[in-house]
Amino acid sequence: MLDFDERIIKYAVVDIGANSVRMNIYDIDTQTGEFTVCASARSMLGLAAYTKNGTLSNDGAGKLFAVLREFLARANSIPCDAFSAFATASLRGLSNSKKILREIKSGLGIDIEIISGETEAKYDHAAIRFRFPETEKGVLIDMGGGSTEIVHFENDRVLNAVSLPIGCVMLGKNFTECSKKEPFPNESEMENIRVYVKKILSAYPAFRKIGGTAFLIGGTARAAAKLNLSLSEQKEYLPDGYAFSVNALKKTADTAFGDIREGGKWIRETVSDRITSIIPGLVAYLEICDYMLLSDFIISNAGVREGYLIEFIRKNFLRKTQES
Repeated sequence: MLDFDERIIKYAVVDIGANSVRMNIYDIDTQTGEFTVCASARSMLGLAAYTKNGTLSNDGAGKLFAVLREFLARANSIPCDAFSAFATASLRGLSNSKKILREIKSGLGIDIEIISGETEAKYDHAAIRFRFPETEKGVLIDMGGGSTEIVHFENDRVLNAVSLPIGCVMLGKNFTECSKKEPFPNESEMENIRVYVKKILSAYPAFRKIGGTAFLIGGTARAAAKLNLSLSEQKEYLPDGYAFSVNALKKTADTAFGDIREGGKWIRETVSDRITSIIPGLVAYLEICDYMLLSDFIISNAGVREGYLIEFIRKNFLRKTQES
């Protein structure tokens, strides 16, 4: 157990995803457990694009090393009291993940924890309960580059949770010929994505026709919300907790599908960092909506990183306070 003397410490948390690598640096009150973000950084590395036959390429591993070296230098310059990194579907199940972790540990001194899909879902649930404590029951959906976590919960109790092999980058890679030069799938490719997502969802009848509102986590969700916000001619920054209906999502998706047939100017202007993954993500979201009969969405900026942080605080500070 860590033991810090200061009332406020700075803690860097790095989330290595299949689409992006993100670092948040938090100020933590070690007595109350309260925290705020004091700095952040992001790299749209897209590790899923460097994965083939269950192996991360040397180029992908090298780029990850470089990103982590940059993040570590930034954390040290602040300086931070602690630094942690975890990986989700980006490194989960890869044949050479242990080798990559050894090289990063040797070169940078960083221990990377690869968390399971079940643990990722648990952290997402903790984050939603923290961010929206007034919510008694609901569904959360965390779509990343390589997987999607869905949790049906009631207060602090998880009714059902699953990690699905549905990710916006993975779908684009496996079912389209998209590239940075030609980033948008055609109608046939989108239909292939629909068929695949329907097949995956059909194996989980516990989530069928749940209905109600879903909390959306992740960059794909925020990109979809930004497109929706743009349609309403509201140009301000996307707020945490932004709410919109399934019908609004369908209108947004229809507009996006029409836009790609015209070259994708609107998408490029609105979500330039997501042009290769937003369409597969929208197609998947629509299938999930239909299967679960969802009605509305709420965007949450709190997700797996905050859940990871909450667990860190509980283990290292709150428990110590309760025992003293």
